[in-house]
Amino acid sequence: MSFGSINKGSKIYVETFGCTANLGDERRLRAMLRRSGYKLVSDETQADIVIVNTCTVVRRTELNVLRRIKELQERGKEVIVAGCMAAAQPELLKTLFGDVRFITPADVQRLPLNFELDGVIGIVNIANGCVGDCAYCIVKRARGKLRSYVPHEILRAVENLVQRGAKEIRLTAQDCSAYGLDFNARGGCGGSYNDGGRGLPSLLSEVAAVAGDFKIRVGMMNPFTLLDILDETLNAFEHEKMFKFFHVPVQSGSDTVLKDMRRPYSVEDFKEIARSIRRKFKDCVLCTDFIIGFPTETEADFQLSLELLRELKPEKVNITRFSPRPGTEAAKLKDLLEREKKQRSRIFAETYHRIALEKNQGLVGAVKEVLVTEEGVKGGVIARDAAYRTVVLKERLPLGTRLPVRIVEARSTYIVATPAA
Repeated sequence: MSFGSINKGSKIYVETFGCTANLGDERRLRAMLRRSGYKLVSDETQADIVIVNTCTVVRRTELNVLRRIKELQERGKEVIVAGCMAAAQPELLKTLFGDVRFITPADVQRLPLNFELDGVIGIVNIANGCVGDCAYCIVKRARGKLRSYVPHEILRAVENLVQRGAKEIRLTAQDCSAYGLDFNARGGCGGSYNDGGRGLPSLLSEVAAVAGDFKIRVGMMNPFTLLDILDETLNAFEHEKMFKFFHVPVQSGSDTVLKDMRRPYSVEDFKEIARSIRRKFKDCVLCTDFIIGFPTETEADFQLSLELLRELKPEKVNITRFSPRPGTEAAKLKDLLEREKKQRSRIFAETYHRIALEKNQGLVGAVKEVLVTEEGVKGGVIARDAAYRTVVLKERLPLGTRLPVRIVEARSTYIVATPAA
């Protein structure tokens, strides 16, 4: 759509579902709207127009988004649909909601790489789209092929956020380790940066060299794009500004299921990545994703995923129960019974939470340096240690504060601390 078609007198509220990349798109969109003279409001009740930045990665999220759009329309709000559903499922949206207007990810890509700052957290999209061809994923339909942003634009965005007070910079993409693989195909990237497609390690070094007191969190890196640049990437993570946080989704512990998913790596490849990370960094967080109940997953395949979980003991796990996405190859397969998927995911989640709780209990009594990044929903603040663990402090402290804390309590998904004496 043309952003100029939005009435300048309208009050706009932007609401986002989904991943960090979607949040980056929201902040980029908000920066453009504010710079163009539109009035943004922080509460939907004040808005004439609500831009719903959508996610459709799983069926449950899709239903939540559709319910929200219906609710807003019933309240008399004009709704503009942005994000992945606008690109991947426009006909569904038109059928359900009439002649709605869309802002696609491609529309956002054409905007300058400028972002609003939320507190002390800045988000910078480094690429859009991916090089994968996963059988279950609808995001490729929404985001398309990989399109990396050139380094000088990314660096300018980071510098701008840091100058405005950002203490945490989140670099995000559908696959961060694919960054730069498209540069050669595009005849270089403009300027002097061109390292033969080995782009992420160089980019991380350049971002870490930006002047200022801030830390960097890197988003998801797929095993099949990380493998070829693993050593260089881990070397780049040695910089003191880098959170030692590694999000590498394995999706299954079965090579058979990985092949059916069209994930071009083996379980052993993933194990080698995990071992390499932990050899390099004694204090780190390995985050991974599992899809439970893929249509071809047998009970034996599920047990292999459980075995992998128990063997590697990742500090953080995102568990997704498979749901068929329209237009994907996996949607053509016979789905497993929902009760079977629920039972497997329950067993998997219980196993993970036991592992995570045991790991966090081992931290009780330790003193760690943390960075306060967010206000707590129930009071106090949220901080991050060097490995990006979630640290809850009951004290009210200014965002951006760095301080030593002592870990006093453990949960499976976070740790509780008090300022160290």
